[in-house]
Amino acid sequence: MAGEWYEGIPSDMTVEHQGQQVPLRDHSFIKEAKDLPSFAKSAFDAHREVGSRIPVKISKPEDVAAWKKEHLPKLYTAGILEAPPDAPEKYEIKRSDDMPEGLWNEEYAKEFGTTLHKHGIPKSAVPDLLALHNKAVLGARKTIETSNESAMAALKAEHGDKFSEREEMSKRLIGEIFKTPEELAFFEEVGLGNHPGFLSVIMRLAPLAQQDSSFIKDGKAGVISGEDVRTELADIMSNPKNEHYEGYRRGDPKALAHVEGLYKKAYGDGKVTLGEGITIDRKPA
Repeated sequence: MAGEWYEGIPSDMTVEHQGQQVPLRDHSFIKEAKDLPSFAKSAFDAHREVGSRIPVKISKPEDVAAWKKEHLPKLYTAGILEAPPDAPEKYEIKRSDDMPEGLWNEEYAKEFGTTLHKHGIPKSAVPDLLALHNKAVLGARKTIETSNESAMAALKAEHGDKFSEREEMSKRLIGEIFKTPEELAFFEEVGLGNHPGFLSVIMRLAPLAQQDSSFIKDGKAGVISGEDVRTELADIMSNPKNEHYEGYRRGDPKALAHVEGLYKKAYGDGKVTLGEGITIDRKPA
C-alpha cells in the first residue's frame, strides 16, 4: 500500500496545537485531506470564510454597526461571546453589604447600568466591576477619615482648653452666616459642618466676631455666656498684655464701651451677676 501523501512532510515541521508543538503531518487538518490539492482547497476556503466574517479593517462606522448586527448574535448563540442583558435594569446593580448606605446612590447605579449596556458588557462582569468600585470608594473614604482625624487633632492642639468653648462659639457664628434655605442646603451638601479646614477658620473668627457687636445684629442674650464675660473681664483687669487693660484702668471710653458690649451680648438688658453679692441692673430706667 502506497504511503499517504502527507508522509512527505518533514517530521520536524511543527505547528502549535492545544498548547503543544506537534508535527504538521500528524495534525488532523492535514490527515483528513485525501491529497495535497484537497488540502490546499480546504485551507483556502477556511481562510476565505474567516476573512469574510472577521474583516481585517472596517473604515466606516456604519459598516462596523452592520457587521456587529449581523455577526455578534451568531457569536453569542455559539457561546463564543457572552451577550449583554437586553435592558440596563437587568444588570440588577444593587448595594453590597460592605457599602454603607450613605455612600450608595441609586441614580448613579442606574447610570452605571446604562453605561454597561451601551458598551455591551456582559452581566457576569458586574460583580468584579462593583467590587472594584467599592474598593475605590471605601479606600478614598478611609483616607479622608484619617486626614480629618489628623486635622481635628491639630485643631484641638491649637485651641487647647478653649477648644470646646470655641467650637460652640463657631456653631453660633455659622448660624449667622448660613441662613437662607439655599445656603443651608449648600452647607449640608458639601459637608462643611464637619470639615476641619472650615472649622479651623470659623473657630479663629468666632472670638473676634463676638467682640464686634455690629456682627451679631439681633442683640439677643446668650450670644456669649456670663462665664465668657467674667473670664474676659478678669483678663482685662489683670493682664497688662490685654489690649483693653490700660484703657480700662484709666476709664477710657473705648475700653468701657467694649466691656459694656460684652455684658449686652451675654445678658441683654437684664441683671448681671459678676460675683457673690455684686449685681448690676441693666434694665433701662
